[in-house]
Amino acid sequence: MLIAIVTCMAGILVGLMVRFSRPVRADLKCGDAPMHFDDGLVVTWAGPAPKEARVKLGNGDIFERVEQVTGTAIPAGYPKKYLENLRTSDVFNASMAWTPEELVRWQDRHGIEMEPEAMGVFENYLNDGHRIFMALVDHPSVSDPGSFVACSLVLQRAVIVYNGSRQDLFLRSYFHSARSDSSEYVNFAPGGNVHYSFKTDSAWFPLELTRLISEPASYVELDIVTPEEFDQKLLPEPFTAHESGYVLLGDVKYEVRRASAVFKLGNKRQRIPDFRLSLGG
Repeated sequence: MLIAIVTCMAGILVGLMVRFSRPVRADLKCGDAPMHFDDGLVVTWAGPAPKEARVKLGNGDIFERVEQVTGTAIPAGYPKKYLENLRTSDVFNASMAWTPEELVRWQDRHGIEMEPEAMGVFENYLNDGHRIFMALVDHPSVSDPGSFVACSLVLQRAVIVYNGSRQDLFLRSYFHSARSDSSEYVNFAPGGNVHYSFKTDSAWFPLELTRLISEPASYVELDIVTPEEFDQKLLPEPFTAHESGYVLLGDVKYEVRRASAVFKLGNKRQRIPDFRLSLGG
């Protein structure tokens, strides 16, 4: 049930909480406690998008094609608990906000409230010329939803198709939703992806909200698709490059290289700059 981001967002997408639920820290694209919606449970998924980006939802085929070259989406050292009973979820009720007021109105319509820290990050993105993508994601059924107050994006996946002047960013995130004491948890991920398309002079992936997640670390796996192989020395820290190969998109042959990073978390106030890569160095 996918309808027409990001997150990505990614990449790239928030910290939201159900009204009157226990306030806790959240992360890049995921709400805290699941809430009742229609006949099931949902969490929020939100994040920044470039102002002029075309934003829609896709079926995720791009990941299957690129991963034939770069390998599995799951990085080495990824905790096994995040893969237990991993379920596929639908994304729906997507919307865009251009101002903090529009973001608040979307929350009010769905009976949710944003944490002050996350709202501050989003306001910074809005002031910097971005807009905010927002959607709902199906959450697996649990017996006591109110106790599941820590939802984190433990793995952020993206395919970045970049030719030096335009980027297509395909986002998919892996969610880990847990009880306050971590005694019970569920894992789920959208079956499709969010797709941003926009003009840019450097490849981009949003990371600033990553510092707000409640888990010890967040893994980021980016498959970067370019007309020619780029110099891995251009990758910003802490990203490291893997072996490259090529992939056919349509009738065009592209180079693809995976870039990986693990963000060890703990200091909620320490900023994490967005990923940027300029093919010109």
